[in-house]
Amino acid sequence: MSGGYIPLSSHTNHSCKKTSGHGFQGKPVIVAKRNLNVSATDGNFIEKIRERLNNGKVEISPSAYDTAWVAMVPSREYSGSKQPCFPQCLDWIMESQNPDGSWGLHPGLAKDSLSCTLACVLALHKWNVGQQLVQRGLDFIRSNGWAACNEVQSSPIGFNVIFPAMINYAKELDLTLPLSSTLVDSLLQVRDSEIRRDRNLEYVAEGLGNFCNWKEILTRQTSNGSLFNSPATTAAALIHCHDDKCFQYLVSVLAVFDKWVPTVYPLDIYTRLCVVDTLERLGVSRFFGHEIGCILDEMYRLWQRKEEEIFADVSCRAMAFRLLRMKGYEVSSDELAAYVDQEHFFETVSLQMSGVDTVLELYRASQARLHEDETTLEKLHAWTSTFLKQQLLSKTILDKRLQKQVEYDLKNFHGILDRVENRRALDLYEIGDYQVLKAAYRFPTVHNEDIFLFSKQDFNICQAQYRKDLDQLERWYADCKLDTLKYGRNVVRVSHFLTSAMLGDPSLSEARVAFAKTIVLVTRMDDFFDHHGSREESLRIIELIRQWKEQPTSVYGSEEVEILFTALYNTVNDLAEKAYVRQGRCIKSVLINLWIEILTSFMSEMDSWTVETAPSMDEYLSFAWVSIGCRICILTSIHFLGVKLPEDVVMSPESTSLCRHVSLVARLLNDIQTFEKEQKERKLNSVSLQLAAHKGAISEEDAISEIEKLVEYNRRKLLQLILQTEGSRMPKECKHVFWQSGKIGYYLYSHGDEFTSPQQMMEDAKSLIFQPLSLPLLD
Repeated sequence: MSGGYIPLSSHTNHSCKKTSGHGFQGKPVIVAKRNLNVSATDGNFIEKIRERLNNGKVEISPSAYDTAWVAMVPSREYSGSKQPCFPQCLDWIMESQNPDGSWGLHPGLAKDSLSCTLACVLALHKWNVGQQLVQRGLDFIRSNGWAACNEVQSSPIGFNVIFPAMINYAKELDLTLPLSSTLVDSLLQVRDSEIRRDRNLEYVAEGLGNFCNWKEILTRQTSNGSLFNSPATTAAALIHCHDDKCFQYLVSVLAVFDKWVPTVYPLDIYTRLCVVDTLERLGVSRFFGHEIGCILDEMYRLWQRKEEEIFADVSCRAMAFRLLRMKGYEVSSDELAAYVDQEHFFETVSLQMSGVDTVLELYRASQARLHEDETTLEKLHAWTSTFLKQQLLSKTILDKRLQKQVEYDLKNFHGILDRVENRRALDLYEIGDYQVLKAAYRFPTVHNEDIFLFSKQDFNICQAQYRKDLDQLERWYADCKLDTLKYGRNVVRVSHFLTSAMLGDPSLSEARVAFAKTIVLVTRMDDFFDHHGSREESLRIIELIRQWKEQPTSVYGSEEVEILFTALYNTVNDLAEKAYVRQGRCIKSVLINLWIEILTSFMSEMDSWTVETAPSMDEYLSFAWVSIGCRICILTSIHFLGVKLPEDVVMSPESTSLCRHVSLVARLLNDIQTFEKEQKERKLNSVSLQLAAHKGAISEEDAISEIEKLVEYNRRKLLQLILQTEGSRMPKECKHVFWQSGKIGYYLYSHGDEFTSPQQMMEDAKSLIFQPLSLPLLD
């Protein structure tokens, strides 16, 4: 079952000399040079971002909540001491009250502000300092106490356990809180209910009071001396157990941050992974290839030695697995086996790691499945996708941006086109973005002005080039007189959008245009062969291509044949001339052979519909994978990527395997969506052949399920070839085009036939091509 490279007659000579006569005289392709993408301001941004990538320093905001707990630790005598062990934290609290009397990061996070404020009030009152600050804090609690029981308000992790516990602690300190007894009783009932549910509450142990067995909790202590990398939990353990490793951990954190502590530490590895992931999502990772490579090399070394900071955190482990695997590092999915059962997952992981964002990371990791026997990823995908869908249906994801991200990832993970994702990520990206654990915190290493401004500016530069590409394509279409044809589909804008979405770098203009022109011509030919041309006319086009004379004088037989052949003839000549500059060799014979191959496959499809005996599945796939058009589009465009490609690489078995797998993904997905329509037209596709093979013994749903398995098989095989390095001669730049082409198949056909009914595509194209991102004024 090979696609077959169809040779030309031996007497035919194909050179890349310029042609004249009635040939298409297109204007030169506009190429954006790499150095034109970077202004002086861009260069400053790049250097600042590189510095962040290289120095590994973590930028994170202070946590008033955690700092207050550290401030409550008594001096080295521990019990009975009337002096704080870390007075600098107390000083920070007294210096950091907000104008409204609260402590905390974000005034809009009412529960976070309440938790932070009460903790700081307790610390000040415990050491009998800052009475005016205490009073202002109590006034804030009085005015905002209503939020404590408001389920609509976003809640820090463990709030229902911790906040009532701090109310009880206030009573022990003889501090009267301005909260109604009804509210307090309600909060205590909720807390008791949470504890009775017997969830894994060690992460919020400071809120457990007498319910807590601290010696047992200390068995969860990490090598750095912390409990869950949480300063608050570790400080509470130090208060109760006088553990020296806890003390040394807090000393080490304050050695870094001086007078305050963050809500989680250390965060170095997770931070570096997040930066890499963010730069890729924003579409600017191409500027930082060396730095990203160094980071991932280091992550791989840490993965191999099972670094605790990676493996102790579910999100960090899942993200590391996904990023490393998708960059070709050998990482085993067995390292995620502990999370394959949903019930076991929520029973064993701490509250810190049981949120929707963590499950989303596991879901993303589950999509990096390479092998059929990776049941770990299969099971992980099953429960995480179901869980996330349930969260959306129940509307329990209060973070609107997280909700949008979950919706987008679930809709079509394999069909997320790079530049479409970049635009969505840019729309969701905020400099002041915050995350919430037991306290809200900002992450300036990942969310900062430099990345924000540079990414938006780069997007607008790319978008301007895409519009130039579109102008060129529309001129070409008119010059080819394809707009005069009264039948078939005009897919200029569709093809332009798809190629812009998959090959975003402005310098790849020639590759995008070559890919888009090929899509347009393939679609026009398909419509002609399928519906509008006679069998004789279709055969005439193939014969004209086989003859391929430098000065065509043939009789075409019809105006439509002349328009189609002339458009193809002049476009191939034009592309061959441009490729000669890039490659230093003539590729015209390769392109002509590819056109003969695909048009012959169209004829095979026509013949299969007219014979009484349907082809077998193998026979059908032997021509159907070619007729979908992926092979000719990819092998044409990769000559314009800026890498040298010998012909034996382009037409190698490796290239054919890549083409076959990516084409079958698109073909089979298309068959699933068009089955009912084609069945009414008495046409064959893989679904109908599957039904015929079982002689009606299976339902349409079962037949479609079998084809979906075949799609997944080919997607995995494609990914294996993409990531394979040993024995591979195909450059990674070219493999990227194969992988992105596979995504296009999912994008177009996973939820309907977007190619012919492009509702979602129209919205995506508008945002990618026509709606620039607004840039704030720079000082």
